[in-house]
Amino acid sequence: MITRIFIGFLLIASLLGLLYADEYFTGATAKWLPMQHVPAGGILFAASALIILPLLALELSRMLRAINPDAPGFVWTLCVALCAFIVGCEHLFHWVIVAWLAGNVLLLTLLPALIAAFSKKWFTALTGLGYWVLISVWIGWLPSCWIDMRSTLPAWALAWAVLAVKSGDIGAYFSGVALGKNRMAPWVSPKKSWEGLAGGIILSCAVGAALTNALGQSILVGVAFGALAAFIGMLGDLSESILKREAQAKDSGHILPGMGGIFDVMDSLLPTAPLALWLLAKSSAPVV
Repeated sequence: MITRIFIGFLLIASLLGLLYADEYFTGATAKWLPMQHVPAGGILFAASALIILPLLALELSRMLRAINPDAPGFVWTLCVALCAFIVGCEHLFHWVIVAWLAGNVLLLTLLPALIAAFSKKWFTALTGLGYWVLISVWIGWLPSCWIDMRSTLPAWALAWAVLAVKSGDIGAYFSGVALGKNRMAPWVSPKKSWEGLAGGIILSCAVGAALTNALGQSILVGVAFGALAAFIGMLGDLSESILKREAQAKDSGHILPGMGGIFDVMDSLLPTAPLALWLLAKSSAPVV
């Protein structure tokens, strides 16, 4: 537990440092960029593309190959995820040529599935298409929603939104340990309980309400965000648990002592990204 708490504080410090750098460099002159300046979310985009996405691709490809040896490898997984991520972020940075290239490469990665379909190898074609959709959406498009959110909200609000999502995990853990009796899905995750989910929703609602109040939005929006974030985050956690169970792995990786891998930390953040973008960011004034 001590190791887990220590790593948790390091992750929080890293996120805050990254968001501070993003806030600090936003608007700085950069002649090589189409916009001639660093846009809001530019530092987050670079960190995600260079560090977070490769780690997610590595862990996901390992789990998929543990389930099926014929599943995509790391290079193909990273290529699909990175291209989908760039396409998802294009409208923020106006990288028309880069996005065009990324979009075409993303389409080219569909060729194996199309060739299998033309050869009437339907199982291979559908499996390949399934992997393509899973990877491009789960670790490609979903992370781009957080970058999109940063273009509308200040960095502190993004940090607060992440805290609201993770509060669902924290509340579920402690209330589950203290009160958990009715197991939610013991065949997937034996420790998750309905009492834990209720505790996660309550804490996440409180943090979400405080965030929207600080943003000048309705507190009801924050409560709705908190409740939905806790529930959707739990579904993301269970989805990854299913994948780990099929891969016969306790954690998605070992890069974070006491916590596992990057996927284990982001399992609730990924599926809640569109929700945060829709409820919190789209109704706020754009960041300049």
